[in-house]
Amino acid sequence: MLPAAEDLYKKENQRLQDDYAAAKPYPWAAIALGVLALAALAWAQHRNYRRTNRVLNHGMVAASAASAAVLLWLVVGHSVARAGLNESYDHGVRSLNVLHEARIASLKARGNENLTLVARGAETVKVGETTVDAYDHDFTEEIATLGKGLAAAARLADDRAGEKPVTTAEGNMAEWKKRHTAARAQDDNGNYEQALALVIGAKGATGECFDGVDASLATALDHEQHEFKQAAGDGLDAMGGLPLGAAVLAVLAAAGAVLGIGRRLSEYR
Repeated sequence: MLPAAEDLYKKENQRLQDDYAAAKPYPWAAIALGVLALAALAWAQHRNYRRTNRVLNHGMVAASAASAAVLLWLVVGHSVARAGLNESYDHGVRSLNVLHEARIASLKARGNENLTLVARGAETVKVGETTVDAYDHDFTEEIATLGKGLAAAARLADDRAGEKPVTTAEGNMAEWKKRHTAARAQDDNGNYEQALALVIGAKGATGECFDGVDASLATALDHEQHEFKQAAGDGLDAMGGLPLGAAVLAVLAAAGAVLGIGRRLSEYR
């Protein structure tokens, strides 16, 4: 099941990256339309001034103010939302990706460790000129991946609450490697029962270390998930009232323009 779960994780993670890429660009078309609307209103008021010598047209001024408010709201709201989105990625997604990959590595390492005792040398692989147990070789690679993941997670942690469980996981991993080495030594010497006890025994086994790593990673993931949701929520809140507010202001702008033009036309009846 682990390869299938890892494949699903990679696909979902790619979807998340695509969503970020789609959400980050500024709405240039909407901004350009807002600037064009303001330019048209400014031209209309300037034309009205030159023809009537009246400096202000209340309706047109109201339309211009409403249009400027919509444009400003759009730019500021999107800038704040983008800042929240960037923060959710820098302080959430990056750490979550590293921690998820570390957890996958720990699960695969544990599975390979157990399979080493099940296969008992039936599966081998060439490493240079040496033939070694395939599952033990895979364990070594996965535990190295776990170590790199935990080191990266420690660097990305931006507070004590995020750093502490990672440090705990690193300590459990170090002890895991020591106990695994002892178990392999017993197995290589033909003491299978002793090796088995050191891997799946009730006390002093590598299983305790794996459980400690897994629990610490779960704690770290919960913390980073909370930070991600908080930052993403702040960004979303910045855009919360924009659709309704923009619609109301657009209606007011249109009404102001119509009333302003209508007032000028009524003077020539």
